[in-house]
Amino acid sequence: MTHARIPNFSDPVPVRGPAASSTARRRIPVDPRYLNLPNEPVPGEIEPWQAVAPVRPDTAHSRSLRFLDAAGELLAAAFIIGGGMVLTGLATLL
Repeated sequence: MTHARIPNFSDPVPVRGPAASSTARRRIPVDPRYLNLPNEPVPGEIEPWQAVAPVRPDTAHSRSLRFLDAAGELLAAAFIIGGGMVLTGLATLL
């Protein structure tokens, strides 16, 4: 059974290839127009968060769903709190 050799990360990394002989760094050519771009909005342009506006219809159907959702949340909270109280009272009796 052969085992994998664990590398010693404190050893220097060997340099290979044609770039090994030169120690100078190559600069990537960059268009100078894009080096110092302002981080300011263009006048008359809208912000990304302004592009989408939520529209909630106000019809009887949408209101009833919101009411049922809120009523369900309140009922679930009452059951959770009430169940905890019952279990606590039951634990003190035992």
